[in-house]
Amino acid sequence: MRGWRLCRLHLATKQGSTVRPLVVFLLLNENGAMLDEVLHLFYPRVCAGCNALLDEGEREICHECIVSFDRFSDADAADRAVKQVFRRTFAADDGLQKAWTLYRFHKNDRLQKVIHAMKYEGVYRLGSVLGELLAEMIGDSVIAARSDCIVPVPLHQLKVIERTYNQSELIARSLGVALGKDVRVDLVARKKYTRSQAGLSPRERLRNVENAFTSSGNAVPGNILLVDDVLTTGSTVAAVMRSLKSAGASNVSLATIALAV
Repeated sequence: MRGWRLCRLHLATKQGSTVRPLVVFLLLNENGAMLDEVLHLFYPRVCAGCNALLDEGEREICHECIVSFDRFSDADAADRAVKQVFRRTFAADDGLQKAWTLYRFHKNDRLQKVIHAMKYEGVYRLGSVLGELLAEMIGDSVIAARSDCIVPVPLHQLKVIERTYNQSELIARSLGVALGKDVRVDLVARKKYTRSQAGLSPRERLRNVENAFTSSGNAVPGNILLVDDVLTTGSTVAAVMRSLKSAGASNVSLATIALAV
């Protein structure tokens, strides 16, 4: 195969106290790119939702899993569902201009496995795939088009170090490419390290994120599209919205992958 060269990579595997050498041969082109089919032999591309081998053209999630997710019928239905959650938690929609969410999040379904893989198992490429799906729902929305920028819900720096990335930022960057919007991570920061919101009651969630976020001091534009992965009670998102509005934002909309039901 002209233009390709075979390279040998020396690795090691460890089981208990025993270390065994491992030699992997890789096929690279003249630019150093790895032949995808060869890589697939060593690291099979499997679906994050069901572990089935992915077909050609599928990325991170198989078609069967995607169609099995409990998707909202349209953007208006998603908007109503999110604002209902805010009214249940805060007795108002807390000034949320518009909301988009793709799916209803159920415990122990395939979507939960996908979200868990993205957040805790290092499958960071899911952020790009899910961001593109979210962009399809938002489409040519006038409100989204008027947004000055996209802001991901920030993680505390210690959690970023632990996970190596912020999954909401990955979704936001993918969404930003699709919508042609800048992603700003310099407008609001998480100043307090908080325990995970998972498993907490609505009241505990509110207390957990109280005073957790602060404006960075940079000028905040008037129209913000806030991005998070999963919305449960809205406590975290509402806390970020308050920080943005106190710093000058006039309108904040929200886009999430899923809404917990």
